Amino acid sequence: MNKFKKYCVVLSAIVVIASTLSNIYALNNYSKSIEKATINNSKSSINQENVDKNTQEKNKNVSNILLIGSDSSGFDKVGRSDSMIILTIDKDNKNLKLTSLARDTLVNIPGHGYEKLTHAYAYGKSKLLLDTIEKNLNIDLDGYVAVNFNSFIDLVDTLGGVEVNVHKNEIEHLNDIIVNSFKVAKDKGEEPQFIRFEGNQLLNGYQALAYARIRQIDSIYERDKRQRDVLKSIANKLVELPVTSYPKVIKEMMPYVDVNLTISKLITIAMTSKELYNYELDQMEFPVAEYRESGRLKKDNSFVVKWDKTENLKVLNNFIYNK
Repeated sequence: MNKFKKYCVVLSAIVVIASTLSNIYALNNYSKSIEKATINNSKSSINQENVDKNTQEKNKNVSNILLIGSDSSGFDKVGRSDSMIILTIDKDNKNLKLTSLARDTLVNIPGHGYEKLTHAYAYGKSKLLLDTIEKNLNIDLDGYVAVNFNSFIDLVDTLGGVEVNVHKNEIEHLNDIIVNSFKVAKDKGEEPQFIRFEGNQLLNGYQALAYARIRQIDSIYERDKRQRDVLKSIANKLVELPVTSYPKVIKEMMPYVDVNLTISKLITIAMTSKELYNYELDQMEFPVAEYRESGRLKKDNSFVVKWDKTENLKVLNNFIYNK
């Protein structure tokens, strides 16, 4: 089975189990009222009159879940979204789709004007980031799953580390970042463990975090690829686990994940999780290479990715909704 496919399946399982185990028994009789409250809360800051009229009408058979990796050390602390990926579950066409969003994409953040997409999380956490993406990309998001630095480190360590293929040109910069990632880790030794050789090797939590943050040696797009590689490795570890061990592992991971998906959406994903094994997988980067260019933000001259809205949204709309 395609490794990316395994990742999506396992991620869906994590979303379902981690979000419901701690709540389902207490909330089961109130699921309808909870769902209503969750939906109202997730949309409350959007002025519907300002949303582009071309926003896709809701297709119940297409679910879009925003996956967020924050560069903060805790959900109660201010940080930016270091990684943003839209996971699409298309039941009509039996497809799983991953759309990586460039963090430096120039967008109009509600209440803040034109800024980098990553700044939306700093201004208003997952809620504002979700609203910003919906408004600028004209898509409907069902909710989000967010992890921060500490969450990521703890998740990887809970799984006993992840295997990553480290290239020779990555080692020096990787070790530089390990110094900072080591400071974030809760349970650590006296000194950080550095990477000494290239090739496939098992990385612990703070090493894997450092690997996912490598950027200066190439580009933001290669960085996105490294992040996906780490996620695939996490998926491989999870897939290898016997089903009987899932409750224990998920229980340990629950504190590390912030999720706002409704009870009904979680149940829907759970009910169809087995079907996802047979789905085809597609992926894309946004903005697409043909319709983007480098630029500078006027107020501080920082790097941004400018994009042709008309052409990019055509491609994105076709990719996600097959229209």
